Amino acid sequence: MQKFRLFFVRLLLTVLLSGSFVPYLSLPAPDAAQQTVTAQASTRYNKATVKKVQTKLNRKGYDCGTPDGIRGSKTSDAIREYQKDHDLKVTGTVNASLLKSLNIKGVKETASAGSSSGSGTSAGASSTNELTVYVTDTGSKYHRNGCRYLSRSKHAIERSTALSLGYDACSVCRP
Repeated sequence: MQKFRLFFVRLLLTVLLSGSFVPYLSLPAPDAAQQTVTAQASTRYNKATVKKVQTKLNRKGYDCGTPDGIRGSKTSDAIREYQKDHDLKVTGTVNASLLKSLNIKGVKETASAGSSSGSGTSAGASSTNELTVYVTDTGSKYHRNGCRYLSRSKHAIERSTALSLGYDACSVCRP
């Protein structure tokens, strides 16, 4: 009987604490401003772009820590401080206005960064027959599809864009 009572109490506590027992709660609908902030926060830039932001902010005296391409609390605090000092909307995130203010051309994170089949030099071509190359999260070079340096991360980008962002060609795969 004692074991059954203990089991029942634990079960009851689990159900109550999990929130599944709470009756229907009606949450207020987010207003337009909140939806805009949510939409802006969902735009993510790749690690190379975040690393460039961290480097520039460190040079300007805003401590982001070591530029690693990961937006942690130090980076968010530094971004907020920079945005406040430069009359930008204070979000603490990497966004278009921050990149424009820092004179950085950002690369948005692609939805699918997995490897694609085939080992051709161009996995996709635009209407101007632009060569698609790949960059990693933390590297400073662009690569051909199938390069061994793309084993951990891979983001498709046009070659002209990679050149304009300051990426160099990989000396191994020679895209």
